[in-house]
Amino acid sequence: MGEDPGSPVIVRPGEGARVHGLDMVRKVDAGSFDGRLLVVEGRISPGELLPPHTHTREDECSYVVSGQATFQVGEHVVAAAAGSYVLKPRGVPHAVWNSGTEPARVMEVHVPATFARYYDEVGAILADPAMGETERREALAAHHARYGVTFHWDRVAALAERYGVVPQPPGGPLRRPAPQPRGGTGGSESS
Repeated sequence: MGEDPGSPVIVRPGEGARVHGLDMVRKVDAGSFDGRLLVVEGRISPGELLPPHTHTREDECSYVVSGQATFQVGEHVVAAAAGSYVLKPRGVPHAVWNSGTEPARVMEVHVPATFARYYDEVGAILADPAMGETERREALAAHHARYGVTFHWDRVAALAERYGVVPQPPGGPLRRPAPQPRGGTGGSESS
């Protein structure tokens, strides 16, 4: 047996499908396990809050690849260092933020893979230069509803004030990548 660098059974550091418009990489696509599993990896910048929300169709597990992130799952608030897993069952509100000074990289595991196109669609909405802010908010609200996700905007201000973090734009569950120089890739490489 020889080593096959193009083998379909391994995703190496830096590999995966980049999600346009977001600093995120799809590591294991929904098609790999007939829609039963999706794995994505993204960056949470210092001071960034991904707002509280509830999934109705999938369970999630976060793995902190690097840095540290704080999660609220239901009434539990936990600081998760690199190497930690955070369980986020469907039907339980959860949020994540980075109150540290270094970016955190977090892997999200979705079971089943009902979010197979979710992040791509959010990225396209956020990256669309033709959309005005009102149109973008409406498109995101409709998008979240299609996927059975409810955002709890009434909880954002308290989290932002208590933990000194900045909520994302209304409807935007993930941060937009920093502008890249002409010819850039739209985000940093993932491990």
